[in-house]
Amino acid sequence: MKRLRPLAMLLVLFLLQAAATADEAAPADAWPMARGCPSGTGRSATTLRLPLQEKWHRGYEKTAFGAVPTIADGTIYLGDLDGTFQALDLATGATKWTFKAEAAGFPSAAAVSLAPAQPLVVVGDDTGIVRAFDRPTGKVVWEYETEGEISGGPTILAGAEGGRVLIGSQDASLSCLQLADGKLLWKHSIADQIRCSPTVARSADGDRVFLAGCDGKLHVIDVQSGEEKAAVPIDGPTGTTPATNGDRVFFGTEGGGFFAIDFLKADVAWRGRSAVNGQSYRSSAAIAGELVIVGSRGKAVEAFACADGARKWRHPMRGKVDASPIVAATEDGRPLAIVADSAGKIVALDAATGENVWEFDAGGGFSAGAAAAVGHLVIASDDGTVWCFSSPKP
Repeated sequence: MKRLRPLAMLLVLFLLQAAATADEAAPADAWPMARGCPSGTGRSATTLRLPLQEKWHRGYEKTAFGAVPTIADGTIYLGDLDGTFQALDLATGATKWTFKAEAAGFPSAAAVSLAPAQPLVVVGDDTGIVRAFDRPTGKVVWEYETEGEISGGPTILAGAEGGRVLIGSQDASLSCLQLADGKLLWKHSIADQIRCSPTVARSADGDRVFLAGCDGKLHVIDVQSGEEKAAVPIDGPTGTTPATNGDRVFFGTEGGGFFAIDFLKADVAWRGRSAVNGQSYRSSAAIAGELVIVGSRGKAVEAFACADGARKWRHPMRGKVDASPIVAATEDGRPLAIVADSAGKIVALDAATGENVWEFDAGGGFSAGAAAAVGHLVIASDDGTVWCFSSPKP
């Protein structure tokens, strides 16, 4: 027995590390929610070889996309602003199934359950209806109704009682639903709209949900009960999704402030400012090692040091950057920050320096960010085009 104990300890450490990694980055073969993973880091474990090559693009007439695509099992899940939600083949762009909502659109990303026993994709629309679809067939499995537009994508938490769905609404409520059947487990309301996706971090006294609200506060909520643990005042409203790293939460605001909140102390660790006349942040941030990277309406991508908020670099863009950056890595392990702007330019930047290492001009602008999985990059534009890029063959 004594000989087994060290092995048991190693197994426990391995499982804890695997769980932490799953929380902090999307797996290499999927992009299951708007910011990739529950902690909202915008990171992918996939590797991208440069220069990326266009694999396919598909245009749709008289519509637009305002959501991040999600990816699982070689399938893209994406809704447009005119009420069509669809599953596309990642390799070819061919349609697998579609669903048409009446008098509704899909401004937010979907979330995919990766559990084999629950192959569901969950998405909300701009009338406040949340639907779970069977991923292979597109059949509606359950519906849940809020009283406001769903602007931020759902967050799926695996394991807890068979899985949970966290989703915010412009009716100022955060709902926690049972993944299997959409049953309401708890509901938490704040003073103004919720436009972000909820993010989650582990804590010694229980997992915490973070909401950056239009009421000018960062809300810290217990995952299990829905009880609010803290509310930290910020400089005004925001609809951006918080990114977590360690005991800090990072996000920008409409007032042009960029915040790092210590959620254990429920206090501001540091506050930065947009470099261009206090231009607002509508882009969610991504974590790349010791840097937090965010797009600005001041036509730039900026990088701050996670520790103290020092601005490490600023990369100018052609248009406003409302689309949220994501982070992947090259074959030699260099982190890449990938982001698109309102003028239709997609760039890959060396995350450490801000140097442009690849770019593509798509023509139509982007208000939502990209997804990365299995060496592919997928992004959908304001002019109704879905773009898919892939790594060149070695």
